Amino acid sequence: MFTTPSLAGRLTRYRLEDEEALADGLGEGIQARLLAAQVLAVQRVLARNWQKMADGRTAHEVHPEAIADANQAFNHLP
Repeated sequence: MFTTPSLAGRLTRYRLEDEEALADGLGEGIQARLLAAQVLAVQRVLARNWQKMADGRTAHEVHPEAIADANQAFNHLP
């Protein structure tokens, strides 16, 4: 997906649309846009937990670590 130009372009467009929609829901101005970008970046990083399972760990094994990672990540947001 990331190496196919048309798919990568669509993914970028969807990410920008998601950021804009979230920012609109959070308020106006740069503060809302920055927070939206941060929230979506956190989600993108946390979504990489799939790799742990692809490497052979079960969802049950990954779950406590995923919860701790999510708590830490979202606690760092303003």
